[in-house]
Amino acid sequence: MSAILSADDLNDFITLGAACIKPPTVSKPADDSNENLEVEVQIDNDGNGLEVSKDGTTTNLSAAQISLADCLACSGCITSAEEILVAQHSHDELVKALKNNTDKSFVASVSHQARASLATAFNLKVEDIDRLLINLFINQMGFKAVVGTSLGRKLSLVNESFNIINKKEQQNSQEPILSSICPGWVLYAEKTHPFILSKLSDVKSPQQITGCLMKNLMSEQLETDKSNIYHLSIMPCFDKKLESARPEDGVEESFKDVDCVLTAKELVTLLDQQKDLFQLIPSNANKILNSPIAINELYKKVAPVNWPMIEDSWTSDEGSTSGGYSYNYLKILKKHLILKNNLLEENFELKTIYGKNSDVYEMRLMYNNEKVGSAAIINGFRNIQNLVRKFKPDNKPKGKFNPLVARRRARKGVASKSEEELADPFTCDYVEIMACPNGCINGGGQISHPTDVTEKDWLMRVVENYQNIPIFELTNSSTINDLIIWSESFSNKFQVSENRLFRTWFKEVQKPTDPNEIMLGAKW
Repeated sequence: MSAILSADDLNDFITLGAACIKPPTVSKPADDSNENLEVEVQIDNDGNGLEVSKDGTTTNLSAAQISLADCLACSGCITSAEEILVAQHSHDELVKALKNNTDKSFVASVSHQARASLATAFNLKVEDIDRLLINLFINQMGFKAVVGTSLGRKLSLVNESFNIINKKEQQNSQEPILSSICPGWVLYAEKTHPFILSKLSDVKSPQQITGCLMKNLMSEQLETDKSNIYHLSIMPCFDKKLESARPEDGVEESFKDVDCVLTAKELVTLLDQQKDLFQLIPSNANKILNSPIAINELYKKVAPVNWPMIEDSWTSDEGSTSGGYSYNYLKILKKHLILKNNLLEENFELKTIYGKNSDVYEMRLMYNNEKVGSAAIINGFRNIQNLVRKFKPDNKPKGKFNPLVARRRARKGVASKSEEELADPFTCDYVEIMACPNGCINGGGQISHPTDVTEKDWLMRVVENYQNIPIFELTNSSTINDLIIWSESFSNKFQVSENRLFRTWFKEVQKPTDPNEIMLGAKW
């Protein structure tokens, strides 16, 4: 389930039973008679549902099953505007588009986490899943191009890192910059804690950067308008659907960079429902998996003609399984300090400090045992809420000295010192924030564990597959320079500004005041 749909303190959230209702369907009589069709649903003493017809006949009702589609279609948990947007990002809509939009050219991008999830579900290597996905999209669905999100992620990582470095050098504020890569966290902040929005980094996610690159490069290659390119994104998270629908700041366009977002789980559902048309593992799967074409050559073959770093376009990055934003910031900061201040690389050390649970930890970049930079990782809403409380305007230290507290700390002695070693994200330069516990690798759209495997063991398998994806070290100076030069040439060639390519924006979502809107999530 999408994290944003289950946060119990969202202003438009309603509890189950208040309005989360799926009406029972009534079978039509064979004689087409309407005489006894009018029914009433009642609850018996044991809490079971009963269907009571006009003539008094009662029928036991089976328990209501609320699917994800039902949940997302309800305006109780998300706003009615979001309901419409999410409805456009379903596997049914993709199938409909493939059948009806003959003038569209389809392209796809696949996230690292979704590839790892699919590999785990089908007990294959990630490379094998890549081959099968390429066959599915290119040979069965007729897509024109397929890429991994590696290029978009690396551009996002570089821009995020330099964004932090620049703000750190230009501002005196000690408060950290907060990531905005996770749309669940961003929506939560916009709806419940607007005071935090000024702390968020405005660097776009890999999904959105990849979409912009794909639309422009493929429209040039196919000599068509960007609105004729249909971009499918395979992601680990349902909230990515809402992220793709976010309008560009100050730019009116007739198209979106991402037309449809499907999670790994939804892709499997599509294949189950359309097995006569599409198969991830077709009858000739062995031939596909044992193809003499090297995987890097296959990546080149299905990428847009002018896609850079094609051989490395499906590689992963060092750091967390959410993209490694904190880790790569510190690595790039280290390179920056070496070049700027002529520091010695061998005198640097990266220390990891853990928090009160496994979803909070801090990395400190040390030079001669002195901290020169730090970044933290926070996963899950429980930890996010603890961080947000520290930013509240009324939660600032009062500056009063309490002698009782001081004496208590003095008596603790060594214990106080150990407390200081706990991770403290509030004191860092940057915080990588993800709504899901364990980060994006455990996104709500990832494929669920089978009944004979525990959730913990299943997640460990997915993480292992993710970590087996070849890593391309981003912090190589020439790679960073090449990426910057290429992105600048792309912007100039396609008249896409840096803000359009790399920057997003945030807005405060006003709390509803109308009683009907508060109770039902929509105005009537």
